[in-house]
Amino acid sequence: MTNYTGLLLCVIVASVGHAQHLTAKQYDSCYTPAGDPGQCISIRNCLELVRVLQRRPLTNEGAAYLRSAHCGFEGLDAKVCCSLNDHDLTPTTVRDKETTTEVPLSSLLPDKYDCGQSSADKIVGGEVADLFDFPWMALIEYKRPDGYGFYCGGSLISQRYVLTAAHCLKGNDLPSGFEVVSVRLGEYDLETDVDCVNTPQYKTCSEPPIDVAVVEKIAHEYYNPFDPNQSNDIALLRLARDVPYTEFIKPICLPVYPNLLKQTFAGTNATVAGWGKTSETGTDSSVKMKVTLPVQSNRDCENVYGGTRVSLSKLQVCAGGVNGKDSCRGDSGGPLMSLYTAPGEINWYVMGVVSFGPAKCGLNGWPGIYTRVTEYIPWILKNMRP
Repeated sequence: MTNYTGLLLCVIVASVGHAQHLTAKQYDSCYTPAGDPGQCISIRNCLELVRVLQRRPLTNEGAAYLRSAHCGFEGLDAKVCCSLNDHDLTPTTVRDKETTTEVPLSSLLPDKYDCGQSSADKIVGGEVADLFDFPWMALIEYKRPDGYGFYCGGSLISQRYVLTAAHCLKGNDLPSGFEVVSVRLGEYDLETDVDCVNTPQYKTCSEPPIDVAVVEKIAHEYYNPFDPNQSNDIALLRLARDVPYTEFIKPICLPVYPNLLKQTFAGTNATVAGWGKTSETGTDSSVKMKVTLPVQSNRDCENVYGGTRVSLSKLQVCAGGVNGKDSCRGDSGGPLMSLYTAPGEINWYVMGVVSFGPAKCGLNGWPGIYTRVTEYIPWILKNMRP
């Protein structure tokens, strides 16, 4: 395990002669060198500053920032003023196949400067996405009785994991003989090997997409494919190797910020993307599409679904209900996304996972149902490992 306290001491002692006498109560409030509110915690639990400390070579600016962030000790453990956006990334217990160890979440989740960065079954009423849009979008490939093909979607949340829906692994509607084998990342147009967009001024091309084998499929243990409510419709796919981040392959952020964890999101807008049908009777789109949907309150959603067998819970979120605009079967497992903005940062985060909806997609007044990701952060982290 890296000795972050020792590394930090090497940085601060040279210029702060009295550092060893600083003390701080656990979780004291403070302000970061950038002026943001924070809490004084162990350097090991602060994702942002661990990343600074890990950079090689450590720049003068990075060293100066670390010195300014130092706020005391707890025993021999050096503490730093960590932004409130980062401080909840405390250690978690992570299961290994043979041992149980405590692993800092900073080793499981991408840096906030890496995740959610985007330039700029079906998407009904959607529009063509930009070549650089939503670089975390994943296509899940299946071995089928007639060969291989894509069926569900997902979103890259780290170099090793894709978030998707449990019904994409063992759903009641999953065709017989379908087995997940790989994930495609960096895709835009399924009909071309290298995707290009032409404008009057320039031509922009992406890198070829990559296909990565899936070595572990983790559906939520309480998901029941025959449950009409489709509760716990969430799953993780572990990839065979770390995928490199590029302009066209990046992870989306999980909603771990404290203010997001408390939100219902009702009354806001969210975005869904995918390669599904562009109309109820049309064929699948070969090009990545996107559509903006209003998020409905669960109460309003329950009123719509009241005459059905469906009974919604706080584990789900509703979005859509606008005539001709929706996600549907072809986009199953894909992300319901929104933007998180704070001073100096703009990140896309995954609010929900496409779960189910009315029999006819894009039906006016009938929103789609999504698994609410904020309710599953502990489950996601428990099932991830470095």
